[in-house]
Amino acid sequence: MLYGLADCNNFFVSCERVFNPSLEGRAVVVLSNNDGCVISRSNEAKALGIPMGCPTFQIKDYTDPRQVVIISANHVLYRDMSHRVMSVIGETFDAIEIYSVDEAFFRLPYPDDDVRNRELAAAVVRKIFKYTGIPVSIGVARSRTLAKIASHMAKKDPTNKSRVQVLTDASQIADVLSRTDLSDVWGIGRRLTVSLASRGIRTAAQFAALPPSMVRSLFSVTVERTLMELRGEDCQPVSPVTMARKSIMNSRTFPKVFYRREDVADAVLTFAEMCAKHLRDEHSVASTLTVYVRGDYHREDLPFYSNSCKVRIPSPSSSTMVLVHCAMQALNSIFRRGYAYRKAGVMVTDLQPESGFQPSLFSQVDEQKHSKLMKAVDKINNMAGAKVVKLAPQVSAEAARPQRNYTAGRDEAIRFYSAPPKG
Repeated sequence: MLYGLADCNNFFVSCERVFNPSLEGRAVVVLSNNDGCVISRSNEAKALGIPMGCPTFQIKDYTDPRQVVIISANHVLYRDMSHRVMSVIGETFDAIEIYSVDEAFFRLPYPDDDVRNRELAAAVVRKIFKYTGIPVSIGVARSRTLAKIASHMAKKDPTNKSRVQVLTDASQIADVLSRTDLSDVWGIGRRLTVSLASRGIRTAAQFAALPPSMVRSLFSVTVERTLMELRGEDCQPVSPVTMARKSIMNSRTFPKVFYRREDVADAVLTFAEMCAKHLRDEHSVASTLTVYVRGDYHREDLPFYSNSCKVRIPSPSSSTMVLVHCAMQALNSIFRRGYAYRKAGVMVTDLQPESGFQPSLFSQVDEQKHSKLMKAVDKINNMAGAKVVKLAPQVSAEAARPQRNYTAGRDEAIRFYSAPPKG
């Protein structure tokens, strides 16, 4: 069995370049929520020495800020582009598992034909770029850990025009592992790297040569599986993309501290609304909702307060009205006047398929009516734009809106985006 990993190159930056081609060839960085730090870099920005996670105010320590295009993140756009990329992959390969917003594992159809697999993967790379404009690298191997290493090779090799790397030959694998630092192996964290280095184990090849029983006794069965994966044994089969989530959470640090309940409530309402939409998108319902609030622990001049409240939803639901009602109940029980609030969030748990639960006999909510109403609202918002139809209490979303000082006209360009053709 052969597995592949499709990895979008500099994904957030690549999304921005789709809508602003003038960014090609320039040093570009995308910032986190509230413009805190760098979360995506173009190859040109990497060449300037700007590290991942670099605080925005420290970019000037590495290079002249005028050499770098700084852009505030737009995660709604990135999720949409990710969905389009994953849809193309899913049309071609079986058992796709979305590992992150820019990575997906899948199973290849020809276990013993590297040439056909390479051609098929290269065709998918071209198709993704044609339909979305996103450059993708694909690694192919007999385990997911080796596929991860192969995709990294395809991404870093400028001479590999197909952006596909097949890593199945035993001698080639041995050579690659001998040149791979242990810290670059998927599943080997910083603390484990230090622990193994103290025993003289610094490369992936040295690690793969260890006795599995010894690794399991010294560390864990998970680390042993990583070792076996480096030997080409599949220890972590790909799971289908339909695997259900156990929870959904929406939260944000506010651009400034808020004192009024109205501001915090508006943010909590927005987060509850987002959770409800995610539930409906995944055809799920939730039974429990949790709201938390937190002050600014960096401000020594302000009294710090943090609290949370969990409520049981009377009948499992994905209705915006039901979740917002529960969220407001939870907020009312934990909000304290006189404190400054810098962050809030809403989490829904105890998820189950919407078609597989038994409604409460004593519920006062007509789930059928709510379901029809929510479908109508989602349809209107999908056609006319998000937030066209919203709940009346939601006056504004200032508290839930992240700080974004680096848009550079990007939003105007995105407005004219249309869906790519299929087929």
